[in-house]
Amino acid sequence: MKIPPEQESELLNIKEAAAMLKVSEASLRRWTNSGQLPCMRLGAKRERRFRRDDLISFLENRESPSVSSQAVSRPAELLLEGIAIEYGRHICTLYENDLGRLKWSVPFLSDGLRDGDACFLIAADAVRDEILGHIEEAWEGVAQAIDSGQLILSPGIPDGEAMCRFVERNIFLMSRAGRRKFRLLGDMTWCLRLGMTNDELFAYERRFNHEIGHRFPLVSVCQYDVREFSGPAVLNALKCHEDTFNYPLSRFLSS
Repeated sequence: MKIPPEQESELLNIKEAAAMLKVSEASLRRWTNSGQLPCMRLGAKRERRFRRDDLISFLENRESPSVSSQAVSRPAELLLEGIAIEYGRHICTLYENDLGRLKWSVPFLSDGLRDGDACFLIAADAVRDEILGHIEEAWEGVAQAIDSGQLILSPGIPDGEAMCRFVERNIFLMSRAGRRKFRLLGDMTWCLRLGMTNDELFAYERRFNHEIGHRFPLVSVCQYDVREFSGPAVLNALKCHEDTFNYPLSRFLSS
């Protein structure tokens, strides 16, 4: 089906999308909830909106046996620093010096890349370069992982909804490419560098937790530099990451 370029970015509501795919609205809700079909959530009611090109890609892939069998299975867990962390967890770590910044980020991402996980690194430029430099010392395939799309780099987006859609869309694209497990490392100073207020930051964290963190076979680690964030901000960070309390909290604190 050929769609004119000017219509490719048109957003359809769930009724229109269901009619286009000739399926029920319930099917669309199930596919979006499982992460198989990307959608945007708009307004106070978080109503679903769909891009035509996403619907066309989804339809084409469902018609291909090799791709339609790509339903994302949820692996059990990953092992990091001696802790078994279930996929679908969104956790928080705290650090107070540059070495502490690397304690979780480097093994978390380097182990994931070696294991074939698709990985995200969301960080301000200087922090990103520092983390990547240490990963390269542990694993030589960093450049290839970036080129192949296994490792997604981002300086962040100063809009919580847009940031969630960025992660969601890339998870969808990487799952279509055959990736089954995902890891995300966010060094949250990127929010400060882009001028987000604490209210905006924690609204984003809550949105991510609800819309992304528990929907996919994804382990998300948000690390906070306590030199940059106030005491109330650190408290809010912990409140936004309830999964952290399923594990020994002391293991997530780096001096």
